[in-house]
Amino acid sequence: MATTEGGGGGDGYWAEYTQTWNLVQSTESAADSDEVWPVFAAAFAPDSELIYTGDSSGRLTTYTLGDLSEPLDRQTSFACAQTPLHRLFALNDNRVLAQSGDVLQLCTAGGRRIFGKTTTPNDPFTAAALNTTTRTDAIVCTSAGAGSLIDLDRGTVVRRINLETSSVVLDLERGALTSATADGLLAVRDPRANFNLVHSASAFSGPVSDIATTSNFIFACGTKAGVENAYQMSPDTVVRVYDKRNMSKTLEGINCDTTGTPSKLSVNDDGCLWICHDTGYAEAWSIDPPAHQHQLLGDIFIEPALGEYAYVSAFCVSPTGHAALVADTDGVIHLWSDQEYPQLSAGGSDPDLLPSHEIPIYTRGSELSIDDEYISLSVVSMSQVKEPLLSRMDNNVLYDVGRPVSFVDPEIMGHLKKIDSVEYAPNPRNYKRNQQAFGPKWRSKWKDGVDAFKDDAELTQGRSKFLSVQRHRGEQNLPPVTGSTILNEGRVSSIDTNASHGSPIIQQQQQQQQQQQQLQQQHQQLLQGATGRFPVDMATGGKVPKQMQRMRIEYSRFGVEDFDFSLYNPTCWSGLEGNISNAYANPLLQMLFFMPEFRTLVMSHCATDCSDTKCLSCQMGFLFRMLETANGTSCQATHLLNTLVDRSEATALALLEDAHGKLADGATYSIVTQRLLRFFLEQASNECASLSDTCQGQRFVEQAVGFPQETKTTCPACTHTLLRTSHAFSIDLDSPQGSSGLANLLAGGSASVRRAEKMRSGKKTDILELLQQSLVRCDTTRAWCSKCKKFQFLSTLKRMTQTPDGYIVVNFPKLDPPLLPPKNATGSGIAQTPLFTLVGSDHGPSVSSSGEQQMAASWQTSLPLGFTLDLNRQSEDQQVHVGALGCSAGLEDGGESSADATYQLAAVISTIRDTPRGAEHLLVHIRNPDKQQGGWLLFNDFLVQPVSEESVVGLNDWWRSPSVALYGSIDRQLLAETLADITRRHPYKISTRILTNPSSVLDRLTAGSRRAYNSSLTGAYVPNRNQAVPLTKDEAALVESGDLVCAFDAEFVVLEAAKTEVFSDGTQRVLQPEIHTLARLSIVRANGGSLHGVPFIDDYVETARPIADLATKYSGIHAGDLTVGTSPYKLSTMKEAYKKLRLLVDSGCIIIGHGLKHDFRVCNIVVPASQQRDTMTLFQSPQHIRPIALRFLYWFFCMKNIQSGEHSSVEDAQSALKVYENYRRCAETGDNDIGGIEDILDQIYEAGSRLAWKTPDI
Repeated sequence: MATTEGGGGGDGYWAEYTQTWNLVQSTESAADSDEVWPVFAAAFAPDSELIYTGDSSGRLTTYTLGDLSEPLDRQTSFACAQTPLHRLFALNDNRVLAQSGDVLQLCTAGGRRIFGKTTTPNDPFTAAALNTTTRTDAIVCTSAGAGSLIDLDRGTVVRRINLETSSVVLDLERGALTSATADGLLAVRDPRANFNLVHSASAFSGPVSDIATTSNFIFACGTKAGVENAYQMSPDTVVRVYDKRNMSKTLEGINCDTTGTPSKLSVNDDGCLWICHDTGYAEAWSIDPPAHQHQLLGDIFIEPALGEYAYVSAFCVSPTGHAALVADTDGVIHLWSDQEYPQLSAGGSDPDLLPSHEIPIYTRGSELSIDDEYISLSVVSMSQVKEPLLSRMDNNVLYDVGRPVSFVDPEIMGHLKKIDSVEYAPNPRNYKRNQQAFGPKWRSKWKDGVDAFKDDAELTQGRSKFLSVQRHRGEQNLPPVTGSTILNEGRVSSIDTNASHGSPIIQQQQQQQQQQQQLQQQHQQLLQGATGRFPVDMATGGKVPKQMQRMRIEYSRFGVEDFDFSLYNPTCWSGLEGNISNAYANPLLQMLFFMPEFRTLVMSHCATDCSDTKCLSCQMGFLFRMLETANGTSCQATHLLNTLVDRSEATALALLEDAHGKLADGATYSIVTQRLLRFFLEQASNECASLSDTCQGQRFVEQAVGFPQETKTTCPACTHTLLRTSHAFSIDLDSPQGSSGLANLLAGGSASVRRAEKMRSGKKTDILELLQQSLVRCDTTRAWCSKCKKFQFLSTLKRMTQTPDGYIVVNFPKLDPPLLPPKNATGSGIAQTPLFTLVGSDHGPSVSSSGEQQMAASWQTSLPLGFTLDLNRQSEDQQVHVGALGCSAGLEDGGESSADATYQLAAVISTIRDTPRGAEHLLVHIRNPDKQQGGWLLFNDFLVQPVSEESVVGLNDWWRSPSVALYGSIDRQLLAETLADITRRHPYKISTRILTNPSSVLDRLTAGSRRAYNSSLTGAYVPNRNQAVPLTKDEAALVESGDLVCAFDAEFVVLEAAKTEVFSDGTQRVLQPEIHTLARLSIVRANGGSLHGVPFIDDYVETARPIADLATKYSGIHAGDLTVGTSPYKLSTMKEAYKKLRLLVDSGCIIIGHGLKHDFRVCNIVVPASQQRDTMTLFQSPQHIRPIALRFLYWFFCMKNIQSGEHSSVEDAQSALKVYENYRRCAETGDNDIGGIEDILDQIYEAGSRLAWKTPDI
């Protein structure tokens, strides 16, 4: 180590901290050692106080700081390559990426090799660059100009890049790849456009020495040809400056004539440009991009003393900017700093490394010592094999796994009893001995649409559940009911063909209107109980009615679109499908939808400029808007439930199902639903706070649901009292069975003791009495008293301080199954009396038709239809009195009452068990909001039916247990006034700004992304979001008026593969179809004009969920296209893409496409039939079941082929528009050249049969 002349300084003064010789053996001195190697590469670790250096021998050495003027502490040193190391890139977690001429290797600071990529001696590596934005991928270039993009997490090459010429320096950061060649050429390439060349400039006549880049500028130093001899190169003293956006001319450079020749450049995070000269002198320049001027920072410079024949070989600046390292060809490392104790990295942590030792490289044939403790197994390379290993399973090969096991009768599963780890059940004798469960009869029934496990003939009136089977049988299909008028229904646009009298579309709409009137009459008859199709009273007390059993969607070979949901819903209200993960929340979402104040609030919020991609209120608003306009069509809560899965709080609260559709151990759907309701209300209160704060300082959600309560904690020893106020969204009822055990009784307080005594004495407990006990709860808990300074039995009193203005949520506890008493004298095991009974029932335990007792607890009472609340504010403890009301008619009369508030039952979520010990599911009964119709509605996933009031309030059945009850105040005038003020300031109206000036929250991660669009349709227009040209103001006015016509298409990727059951004879049964997600959304103009056919929406939708199949042939989506940081496109979130589509649907725009039913279903949106122009339906012949592909229709009319390679949603939307325009011409004028629509259909099917529906090559 050479002595240091100066010490570390302060106040911006830079001085030499230390200098160290790069020795192979630390025991040798510089004078006695011949093994001193020049340092060619150096880097600072980003998260630890570690320095990496690489020398000409291929050895990588790590150092840490020692004391001032003392040598650096060497930590590790190991051979990393056989040739000199050219570049080092420090990564997090003490990892370093090293590039030499023969290898690009990622290893740890301790010497463990993670992966390496080698090359041949004839084509060595010349340059490498790390993506500083993601720090997960890197690029390496060979002398032949071949580049490779390497994923550092997997250690694999993900893309091959043709750089055309060999690069000597690469820089990959800030959304651009900058390369410099030995010919003095600078080139900028776009990583998001397959690394296509964007700009280039000839900076020097000789090789480029080094480059440094900022967001928009490039700084380069290099050599130039001599004046007298063009083959003699000399260093250029000027640092060239270029603008990445326009490299046609050079900006004002930095002249270094007075200081030397620049050879190394570096830009730190503070915006300073460091220029290091060959003499070791380095200075900092400030960068002023707006003015294109650069100023020398006179107090920031270093000047290490180099040897007589030495020059600079490596230079780098620490991430903090407080230290700079200069290495020379004599093997001396000079470290300078502006602080006495510099911090090298932002983390500032000491590295956790092994003691310094030498780790050699072992190749094939090398001898390894088993006693060497420093040998890592990672240095032993795996033997190269030419054939695949036996342990490798090819995904493209089908392996015979044998026949699937037979199903188990659900009745057996419901009566299992475990004895010594073996479960037993009585034989129900539903099947014959040795019967084949998958016989031909069962399969033939399934082919006809009849489920062998569950016959829904009672619900479907004997009709098949599949539309294809109905058409085959000639059954009259029951279309969905559309009882309410939707937005913009019946509007005629400039391109709409419905204006012509007698056209096929107008005739179809007239038939739909007649069917709608008939269905409305049937709906009124159902509500009045005049028809026997659906039983109105379902309180059977024995077998679970079909309407309340678990609803399952069955799949034919045509997918879920073939299932006829209208057979299960004769009303104008829409159900939610339960075939998706976490669909147990469907009843809760239906209950929230029928709370008009909450529904209006979240819908107003989703129309605002909310940028939170995980906002639950926005997703609830979109879902409620879809339910509001669906008019009986089945819907899905896919986007909302996916957003719930992405929330970390949902996982922490155990609100999610696992991969098998099961909850956490010990959890029930009843309890989890109560937690989920509280979570939804809390999130909505926070997310909608900006538009829902009331004048009293209370948020609207808190004003609408729940009540304020006061908690008073008193120590009986010192009488110390602590008051705390909070808001309660729900009331948790105590169990009517009381607490068991002394510890629970003491923890529950005197109320639990009195309730237990009541149960033992045989007295009855009413639900309203439980409600009153829960509103004023007094508990005794052992806790720390801050005044006594010890643990005491503290008395806690919780009480309501104000009656709710809106709704009260009542959570019911889980009842434990009653225990059977010992067998009586006759040997019967049936109990004669229950362990508890509640008001309104004298029934004992329910008995099945076979005489077997049902082992499940029931409340054996009725839900109160309403109650009154009265706060006794004059008493000291402010007791809350709950009073009962009579029948529901008395509630609706709105009679005067002396109580503070009156509440009526609005909804009930119940837990249903199909068998006593079987799996449970949830459903909800909701009071019909239409006062003219009245009555109650049952929502069981996609099944919606009117029911009687007795079946709602009766709790006498063993298979039903209440989970959540919602009571609404009769007088909600205060809420109505507050809500009117909110809707006046924030109405539900999505702004057209998202179409005229589109942007995304992901733009900052993919800034600068452009992709050329060479279609002749665009002309001179340059899109700013992929291929899309935003709408003009005039076109935005068409959207607001509902006169815009557009063509739509979307591409999807597969998240989960289909699950299919294959039988021995080759027949299949679909257990679950493929689960898709939106990958690309494209919508083109169809209103004519110069931009006719040009897309105004072309969004690639970002997804973080694992993708099972990209389906590139049919989607055009490649690996990395939907991932932020690797996608060559500008990405949008699912919320942003959905919001644009929601705007077009709400505005009443006409949407043209092919196969819109499937596309809209995957997009999770319901579009009224009056706004759809589906070319698949328009060209569907009643005599043929086969739908015609868009490719064939486009060839028939235009005599051109599309979809020759990968599909493009823009091309498909434009093709569908062309096909629809030909249909209009045929339907309106009956063109003699083409013929009418009937003649066209005959010609199309004739051509399809002749060509086997394959388009000929053109």
